[in-house]
Amino acid sequence: MHGTRLPQVTVAAFLASLRAGTLPEGPRAELVNGRVRAARLPSPKETALLAHLAAQLGGHEPTAAGVVAVLAAPLRLSPWDLLRADLAAFPAPGRRGELGLGGSYDPAAALLVAEVVRGRETQGERAPLYAAAGVRELWLLDAARGYTEVLRSPWRGLYRSRTLWYPGEAVRPLALELEVVPMPAP
Repeated sequence: MHGTRLPQVTVAAFLASLRAGTLPEGPRAELVNGRVRAARLPSPKETALLAHLAAQLGGHEPTAAGVVAVLAAPLRLSPWDLLRADLAAFPAPGRRGELGLGGSYDPAAALLVAEVVRGRETQGERAPLYAAAGVRELWLLDAARGYTEVLRSPWRGLYRSRTLWYPGEAVRPLALELEVVPMPAP
């Protein structure tokens, strides 16, 4: 059995299984490189951090700026990759950013995607997938170290711009007319 690979699952088949409730990994499962895996749930500290950021972006209600923040947003990054971004900001419905066919969002429509850092997996695996799919701005929230890493300008599966922001510093997303403090001051 060495060297035998299981067949890859497409996003369409994954979403069909998800809707049918037949995934043993649960409703927050993700698809990476055609393989289904359970998504790690954020810790209470990470959940509070994401709620803080979502509240600044307007929560689930469209803001005056026309932005909707979606927690655990399913983003279809390729035919074999569907990640659940910890938080994604989209234009309010009617502008762009509605759920597409099958129940996933178009990553190119995202104004901003934020992920809680989960060790090397976030930088080594998730960030390149987001860049290859055209996510313009990715915020990596490091709750353990207390800073936010902002990645911008995707090109060939990598981000060309990287900036660190410390707790309490305001960041202005490129596509939004507001300043956000992603990591509150201690």
